Amino acid sequence: MAESPIPLNLPAVEEVEFDRNFIKTAVCELRFPTLLEFEAKPPVQLQKELRKEYPHYEPAQAVRVGPAGVGRETQYLFKSRKKDWTVAFKASAIALETTCYTNFAEFSQRLEKLFAKSRVLLDTDFFTRVGLRYINQIPIEDGELIGWVRDDLVSPLTQGVYGTVERLLQEVRGFTEMGRYTFRHGMEGSAQEKPNVYSLDFDFYEENVPFDSVLSMVSAFNQQNYRFFRWAIGHKALSRLGKPTTKPGRA
Repeated sequence: MAESPIPLNLPAVEEVEFDRNFIKTAVCELRFPTLLEFEAKPPVQLQKELRKEYPHYEPAQAVRVGPAGVGRETQYLFKSRKKDWTVAFKASAIALETTCYTNFAEFSQRLEKLFAKSRVLLDTDFFTRVGLRYINQIPIEDGELIGWVRDDLVSPLTQGVYGTVERLLQEVRGFTEMGRYTFRHGMEGSAQEKPNVYSLDFDFYEENVPFDSVLSMVSAFNQQNYRFFRWAIGHKALSRLGKPTTKPGRA
């Protein structure tokens, strides 16, 4: 028998909320068996359900990579009044995305509403993939990585092993107790000796998820993400987050 994979092993940390965050983009995507009717026509009923909260409608073309090669598929975007929250729908997936993330309570409330309003349309009892992703951009305010990002992640850079680095992106894939993760980190397109931004990109996901298990799974992914994020940042970044406040309902 094959050995069970060893899951992500992170130290326990108290869950608190800070005055600010480094999240550039937060997105939860739910993939489902393809609905052929929406490969050729927009989801009119969904637009009616979402119109008050997401009044702006923008069709777009998404790139699809598959066994047959690279193709394009229509994606329907429904955006909030300020266009900082987006519901993206296509024939095989629906996603909630924001560029103004405040806290998980707000994000999960919006996700739960979307979940309820799209249930009849999706007509499925499971999702082929459920994913929660947070892309953080750590501002390196003093130009020195030491103290902003965990030493274990950047020691070859801070010690000069790589010399002058134009671009760095590293990826780790592994397992969690209830799914899988992909962790990407690095400097995106920086040709400067003193970096301005360091990216920490956390993506948690699982396949073949029962419909009624999605919200609890997303919540668990969020908790894992928080622990991973706290492990990955340095003391300067932690200080930059501001005053910590214990989350409601926690001692």
